[in-house]
Amino acid sequence: MNFYKFKFLRNPLTKNQQEKIRKTKFTIVGLGGTGGFILENLLRLGAENIIVFDHDRFELSNFNRQTLATDEFLDIPKVHAAIARAKTINKNINLKTFRKFDEDTDINTTDMLLDGTDNLESKLLMARMARDKKIPYVFCSAQSTRGMVTIFTTYKFEKAFQLAGKDIDNFSSCSSIMCPAASLAGTLAVSQAMNFLLKKPITKAPNAIFFDLYKKEIFWKAKLG
Repeated sequence: MNFYKFKFLRNPLTKNQQEKIRKTKFTIVGLGGTGGFILENLLRLGAENIIVFDHDRFELSNFNRQTLATDEFLDIPKVHAAIARAKTINKNINLKTFRKFDEDTDINTTDMLLDGTDNLESKLLMARMARDKKIPYVFCSAQSTRGMVTIFTTYKFEKAFQLAGKDIDNFSSCSSIMCPAASLAGTLAVSQAMNFLLKKPITKAPNAIFFDLYKKEIFWKAKLG
């Protein structure tokens, strides 16, 4: 029996659009707050070719915002939890896992790079590598009650965030975030990735989608750089 159509075709996508998502090779860097929700959304969309990178293990401090964090996987590598989660949703998933993403990583086989990290140095590296290879890079960030998402193609990450001449080692990683913000940012990232693939409207750098769950008007768009 073709379980794929029963599991994943109950949506407004055409068969051709669904097949495009199924065959596209997605790479996610980071499986924490936003990254776990990026993975979950891609799996539920019916993506079957995913590469994930993460070097961390789950800690108790992750449970408030990371969808893959459970007692079962406490002190277990996040990539192992990703495999287990993916297999419970789609047994046919082609999920490759790696612990380290650096300048020597080969991204030639990926079609789209999605950002699930909270580390500026990693984000900058992803943006540069994706731009060099002409691969779309879906930027995603969340902190506290806020978040932002955009897609980088040709626009320079350094210009968007005014990093010229700055020491990025002095920028701190995210330390405080609530689950709805991480979930929403990850979901928006996948929705933008899907729209890019299907040639639907997207928000592309230097413009970005912003949100703040504590504001009366939660969503807005603004120009970076």
